[in-house]
Amino acid sequence: MKISRFFNVLLALAILISSQLACGAEGEYIESDSTEEPAATEYSTDEETNQPATQGEPGTWLIMLYQNADDEILEEDIFIDLNEAEIVGSTDAVTIVSQIDRYDGAYDGDGDWISTKRYFVNQDDDLETIASEEIEDLGEMDSGSSSTLVEFATWAINTYPADHYVLILSDHGAGWSGGWNDDSPNEGSSFTMQDIDDALGQIITDSGIDSFELLGFDACLMGQLEVMSGITPHARYAVGSEETEPSLGWAYASFLTALNENTAMSGGELGKIIVDGYLSQDFRITDDNARNIFAGGDFSAESVAADLIQSSTLSVVDLATVQNLNEAVNVLAVALTKVDQNQVAEARAYAQSYESVFGDDMPPSFIDLGHFVDLLLSNIDDPEVTQAAENVKNALAQTVTAEMHGDERPGSSGLTIYFPNSELYDGTFGDSPAYGMQYSAFVGRFATASLWDDFLTFHYTGETFDPAAADLTVLTPAQSAQTDFTQAVEESAPQANAQVTAPGAGEITIAPIEVSASEIGPDDSVTLSTEISGSNIGYIYYYASYYDKESDSYLTADQGFIGAELTREIGGIYYPDWGEGSISLDYDWEPTLFFISDGNAANDQFAFFEPSVYGVSDLDDIYTVRGTFQYADSASEIDATMQFGGDGKMKNIFGFNGENGAGAPREINPQPGDTFTITEQWLDFDQDPEGEFVDYIGGTVTFGEQPFEMTAYYAYSGDYTLGIIVTDLNGNSVEEFVEVTVTE
Repeated sequence: MKISRFFNVLLALAILISSQLACGAEGEYIESDSTEEPAATEYSTDEETNQPATQGEPGTWLIMLYQNADDEILEEDIFIDLNEAEIVGSTDAVTIVSQIDRYDGAYDGDGDWISTKRYFVNQDDDLETIASEEIEDLGEMDSGSSSTLVEFATWAINTYPADHYVLILSDHGAGWSGGWNDDSPNEGSSFTMQDIDDALGQIITDSGIDSFELLGFDACLMGQLEVMSGITPHARYAVGSEETEPSLGWAYASFLTALNENTAMSGGELGKIIVDGYLSQDFRITDDNARNIFAGGDFSAESVAADLIQSSTLSVVDLATVQNLNEAVNVLAVALTKVDQNQVAEARAYAQSYESVFGDDMPPSFIDLGHFVDLLLSNIDDPEVTQAAENVKNALAQTVTAEMHGDERPGSSGLTIYFPNSELYDGTFGDSPAYGMQYSAFVGRFATASLWDDFLTFHYTGETFDPAAADLTVLTPAQSAQTDFTQAVEESAPQANAQVTAPGAGEITIAPIEVSASEIGPDDSVTLSTEISGSNIGYIYYYASYYDKESDSYLTADQGFIGAELTREIGGIYYPDWGEGSISLDYDWEPTLFFISDGNAANDQFAFFEPSVYGVSDLDDIYTVRGTFQYADSASEIDATMQFGGDGKMKNIFGFNGENGAGAPREINPQPGDTFTITEQWLDFDQDPEGEFVDYIGGTVTFGEQPFEMTAYYAYSGDYTLGIIVTDLNGNSVEEFVEVTVTE
């Protein structure tokens, strides 16, 4: 859509955040401690807890699967994950136990029971029913309560002692904000990242083990420095994804088979096997029958895996090195305070980013740490920053021992870090954050060990911080039980009267648009000419809306990137370089609308394809369509987004546990009969004489055998508002519009 043939602050986010968010998607390998006593965390544990753990036989493993499937999107997939573990089953050396909490009203297989059960996992080849030994039916448990996690893990460790302990947490994940939502029996229940940190410390204390050998997050967006810092004292290795995960999750049968074949391996080696086999070795891809059911047709294993791999990531982290990585990031944070913050904002704006958990209208805030550092090295000519950035890269290479990423996430290096724009910073810092969650409080251990949260406050308010304030000792096993990080949280918060500024904001102006014609036919085109001036110019778009006389409203019809003459590339990520001075812009608009098509013109439905990823050419751009997804056998709707490539082909669909694209995402594997109802965006004047954008229900498309594609139609005849939109590096936008009529 750089060529025209191919082109609301989140009210619902408060609802999302009150539920604490939650998510559950292969490719190329490649502050000072509080002086107060730690607050006691109350957990209800088995009567066997608070006893030294019985030492298991050398070389033995206990694999604990905490499977929160109490979710409409994930229930079936997590249920099948347990069945995949049964493909291998427990052995003398490897014991597998599961606690799975099911959902009322989604997947109805295996008797459609909806309680929470514990299983000793036995070998069985059937993916449709659980044949393992049922240890206990716990009834309806709150799997979003950390006490439920503590009870399960301490029970498992004391019941099945081993030499090595692995805990895998499955559900929706959302980076530092947490995840593992469960609205039954307590609506809005979920883990914060601090809850996970506290629970792991409590498990170690109650069970008497030294640490976990491996912690796994079979969930979205948990491959983040803040997350890994929170679990560092509790484990030796971890596995997590920077990006969303496809619905089928990890290849359980594959890595459990490998572990049984070599129980002498380390947690790091097991993690690498998990990463190596991610998606491509999943039983639902390698098994012909399971693949045909999953993919909805007779496709090769290679093609199905290749499709899933494109936007996927997974990493192994050596937690013993996270302290060194934090130390390197701290030095970088100090160095960045001495340079132009606009240059830092540019690196933030163009860094490899991942699915946003804060809604459609908020720029992504989880950025790849390594790619961000590469952009700093490219853009900032400062010896101190250069040295600090190189040290971060070296430390990161030691921390991420194995990683994979697909071609659509080329800038991935294994770990993300939180870097919001000014609006999101203002909404997630301070005593009363607008988004309902406080960054530093949710990751108290990271906030204590790191200066990153202090740097963010400096970046947006100018408040200085003490370079010696970080306390890296909280990342050591000796501090596993610490739960009180109040002092660090308070120190990184902005002062009550702090003025939030916006590095990267631009004083941008757009001259009135001149058009080559005010009236054109459906086969004609019109040239929009204008002059753009200002600084910190990020992206430039064309825009078109259609005026509906009957409702006196404007339908958002089309939008797309306008490519710069010079496109830059760092680490496989492309972004425009608009140079210095004013920009003379001439853009040719052809009256075109775009529809979602299944190949049958009678089923085509209009959709607004919003540009989301800038590519080296229009064919490499990515566009998003908002709407609601509904399973064929379900009465409830899920907020969702479809993504299409610039070639017009549908790439994937994500469901969210919040509204308007907010909350933790999870990739959906649609089946024939499932539907997607398109959200249309209209500019209404009913409530506000100045106009306000309102979402309305659009057409519905039904998934079938033929994949959806974007298809172009001649635009309706009538009046159109055409515009040029310019965004700065902070995500602010400036617009200029002109009226054009399309004749019949």
